Parts: sequence; C-alpha cells; structure tokens
Amino acid sequence: MKPIFFLFFLISIFVNAQEIAILKYNGGGDWYANPTALPNLIDFTNKNCKTAISKNPTSVAVGSE
Repeated sequence: MKPIFFLFFLISIFVNAQEIAILKYNGGGDWYANPTALPNLIDFTNKNCKTAISKNPTSVAVGSE
C-alpha cells in the first residue's frame, strides 16, 4: 500500500495545470460577450476546489490546430 501511495504522491508533484479554452466559431453567438466570466470561474474553482487551472484561458477557432 505504501509504494502505491508514494507513486501517486510523486505523480501529483509533476502534474501540470489544466487549461481551458474558449471555442470561437463563425455564425454568431456570444463567445466574446463576457470576457471576465471564465477568468472569474477559474479563480473560484482554483480557490474553492483546489484545482490548478491555468488563469489565462485562450481562444481556439474551429478547424485550428
């Protein structure tokens, strides 16, 4: 049991933060309507749920690489 716990501990040290992106698409919509909503949500979850989400969301266009 101890070796498994130690392995999980080592893995958790090297885990990078998750990232969130805003999907930008043609055809309307309101993906850009509230630029502070996603950063506020990320800040809230990082503080209250102890997540490690990157604080700077990016925009990703449909069909981009």
